[in-house]
Amino acid sequence: MSSAPKPAPLHETLLHAPQAFAERRASSPWVYPLWGILAASVFVLYHAAVLIVWNAPGKGLAKDFHKSFLQQTKGYEYFRGTRNNQSWAMFAPNPNRTNAFVRVFVEDENGQLWDYEQDIWEDNRYPYFWYDRRGKINRRIDGKKHYQRLYGAWVCRDWERHHEGVAAKSVSFIRIHTRVPHPQEVLAKGGWDQWKAPHKQTEQETITCKTVVHGQLPNELRERYELDIIDEEANFRPVRERTWWDKAEAEAKRAERDAERAERRERWEAEKAEKAGRVLPEPEDRRPAILDARGPVRDPSEVVDAREQAETAGADDELQEDQ
Repeated sequence: MSSAPKPAPLHETLLHAPQAFAERRASSPWVYPLWGILAASVFVLYHAAVLIVWNAPGKGLAKDFHKSFLQQTKGYEYFRGTRNNQSWAMFAPNPNRTNAFVRVFVEDENGQLWDYEQDIWEDNRYPYFWYDRRGKINRRIDGKKHYQRLYGAWVCRDWERHHEGVAAKSVSFIRIHTRVPHPQEVLAKGGWDQWKAPHKQTEQETITCKTVVHGQLPNELRERYELDIIDEEANFRPVRERTWWDKAEAEAKRAERDAERAERRERWEAEKAEKAGRVLPEPEDRRPAILDARGPVRDPSEVVDAREQAETAGADDELQEDQ
């Protein structure tokens, strides 16, 4: 019994099959329905209007219009929510007054320090055809411990990958910054060489490759790079993932612990009151303790009025005399 012929692959059908006209014809010249076209048009007009007013000068004669338009159209909320707000302080009259660079140094297993060349310091390449984003990355991680910890973990893994699986000891970040002179100084001196300008150096974060999270190559990548397998339980620190479910579970467990703690507190107070020979009021009827001038904080039921105590003592004396 002969089997049915297998259908040709899709790419063979599209490239080599004879041309065939489809029987189905479009019922409308538009790709999308009318309501979709209107919705997209309204969104584009709204975005363009808010974008133009947002970037327009907000001072002078247009100050009131600028503020009222963005408030009435919820332009502030829309641009902050979509992260379209951009600060233009990089241009005049507030340009950068310093040039900052972050140099990355790696200490190998023998204690020798290596420049990992992750910056553009002394890389005189102006003008250039290709933009190097290392300068922007340097400015972004400058002074940011969290970013430097993540960047340092990548440097640890990259060093380990290029050195036959041998891990480095640590990764250090050094900040170098120079002052940008004023235009009058540059004109008076006839130019300015930023690489020869006096600079200052500041030590920042130091990352230990052995203990930083994801600072080691997992066995999955080691197999890909043909490196020796390690014991991940002892030599690999994974990222601790916390999803919304994990956070909800943690909140529920915390509420259970608080309820158990409150229950133990109520039971302890009840036992203490029973030993003292008095009835402990219910939680809803319990009054707050007050501070007695003669000593520490006391329960209101323990505070005795001096006048009542004197009258009681006098009545007891009279009763004894009569007897």
